[in-house]
Amino acid sequence: MSQQQARRHPNLFVEIIRGLFDNKITLGLLFSILITALAIVQVTHLSRAELIAQDKLLQERDELDLNWRYLLVEEEFYSQHARIEEIATEQLKMKRPTSEDEEVVIVQ
Repeated sequence: MSQQQARRHPNLFVEIIRGLFDNKITLGLLFSILITALAIVQVTHLSRAELIAQDKLLQERDELDLNWRYLLVEEEFYSQHARIEEIATEQLKMKRPTSEDEEVVIVQ
């Protein structure tokens, strides 16, 4: 290829780069677009990670809430007066005091 033909068919890539460097505003805008795109990707990744963590915490909260309800039911069961009286009479051989078993103590 002669030199004259090379000038008539310039290298496209070189011309694009030369055009970018000649026009500083275009280069600055291209650079800012690339930085913004990378920032969007990073923010999207971080927000998805936070959503996953939030879902795990919500699931843990629901499990703890369910356990809390079971414990309330169990506490209610164990605090029933009839059950306590039954255990006191059967296992501990306790009984209600009669009037003969009562003693009055006078403190002066």
